[in-house]
Amino acid sequence: MARMGEGEPVGLNRKQWAGIAVAVVLVAGGIVAATIGWSRYGGSINALEVDLEHPQAYVSTPALSRLPRDLIKAPVLRDVLTEDFAFYYEEHESRLGLQGALKRIAFEHDTTLGDKLIELALDEPAEMAFWTDAKGAPRHWVMAMTRGVLARTLQGAAALATNDRQFSVIAQVRVNGDTLPVYALTLSSRRTLALVAQGNRVVVLSDPGLLFDGERQADAHSRDIVAALLSADAKTQAVYRRGFGLGEPGNAHTIVADARLMSFGYQHFFPGLRALRFDVAPGGAVLATKLRVDGLAALPAAPADRALWSAVPANPAACTLLPADWTRARAVAGATGWPALADQLDGPAAICWYPRSQFHTPLVVAQLREGAADPSATLDALTGWLLPAKAAALSPAARTGAQRWQREVSAPWGPHGDAAATTYRPTLARQGRWLTFSPDDALVDQALDAQARRFPSVADSLPVGPATLAVIAPRQVADLARREAFEVLPPEQELFRRAAERQLVPRLDALGKLPTARAVAAGTPDAEGWVAVEWQSLSALKTR
Repeated sequence: MARMGEGEPVGLNRKQWAGIAVAVVLVAGGIVAATIGWSRYGGSINALEVDLEHPQAYVSTPALSRLPRDLIKAPVLRDVLTEDFAFYYEEHESRLGLQGALKRIAFEHDTTLGDKLIELALDEPAEMAFWTDAKGAPRHWVMAMTRGVLARTLQGAAALATNDRQFSVIAQVRVNGDTLPVYALTLSSRRTLALVAQGNRVVVLSDPGLLFDGERQADAHSRDIVAALLSADAKTQAVYRRGFGLGEPGNAHTIVADARLMSFGYQHFFPGLRALRFDVAPGGAVLATKLRVDGLAALPAAPADRALWSAVPANPAACTLLPADWTRARAVAGATGWPALADQLDGPAAICWYPRSQFHTPLVVAQLREGAADPSATLDALTGWLLPAKAAALSPAARTGAQRWQREVSAPWGPHGDAAATTYRPTLARQGRWLTFSPDDALVDQALDAQARRFPSVADSLPVGPATLAVIAPRQVADLARREAFEVLPPEQELFRRAAERQLVPRLDALGKLPTARAVAAGTPDAEGWVAVEWQSLSALKTR
């Protein structure tokens, strides 16, 4: 069931989907985003070391304007999203601002540039690449497209750009043997797009700073990438598709999130996972999921995967196995005792979220190698790095066969203390070959019980068969999201609470009606590491 167009359930790990959702938001809104304008640019993007050759997310689409409406028709998403999703991005103020600016230019200069740019940019094939800003949101982007009419219009727009307050030439760049003007389209004091055209190719950048440095000189590496995107040669143009191991574009929307976007800085711990991909068929008829991994060895294998699932407490909201490469993970800097411990770890790790816990307090479980030396001294040293040094050390009650390291940390929304001063008790535990950690001590205790067979585990609900890569329980995900949302919206914020009750709760109720599903690999990775993922309803499997 690698393709989900026949009523079968698909679950989406919320942590993984969060980065993709922002990219979809930007794409669905067109070629506009909240970015820093040229007039305010001071080299901050270069300071973030944006590498135009290696985006963190990528979208290839036969038509940007159709993407939101195809998404709301796709399996599962059609149950969660509404027409308001598509309407919001079609009527987004930034897109309307772009339309207004272009229509003003067209009217004042007696040109059809405005209508052509909107129509040709949004209604035909294009590709977009995204990078995160300082807040971790993928707001920096580049769009490349083949648009003969639009390219010729831009190439003849130099005269128009000499006397317009919003459309101007900001620089000249030498690309593919030609000297090309770089146009700036200013939408507001904070928003400026950069446009370059050559032949029948057009490249749009969300900010001039993606091409220029703080001295307004073209960055050599960025210029080379723009030159490749502008090339008349199809293979040279495919710099992003080649980087993500994608073949020729088809008639489906393709959305890719690089592991750097999904890992939140922890890519060292699971370098075997390279990217996550969604293919949306025209009209939303099919939603297919794929993973990109470092070969077959990066995927958990059956029946060995059941051992790890047996160490994880039952009834998670979302739980996934991470293809950890502990040898490469030794490179984590500053972690006293970590290299020695990494040498003793084996196989994948599991990370899980539970409905009675919080989004930021997942449970992590890993396994020691068979015959590994006693890691107690190493764990003592590691605790000083892993747990805050200023936190109060606790001595949790002894548990037979288990060791626990625990501290108490003051922080908002903690499960301990009162409303005036709440705390967390991050806990590291070892029981037999299992190592367990969570900022939520209750989850660690529950995991210890599952490992000792005093509490049900996820493995108890899994069928025999292919290795399970992930388990998603939409009802528990909905419960967790609902509680977390209203936890940060106190009663005095009545307006926001009413909006959440009106807009969020019905969507979560719809999500909660979907069945619990597991993900399994459908076949083996191809030459580029892509493997299709099947989402199987656990309730349906039990009835077979």
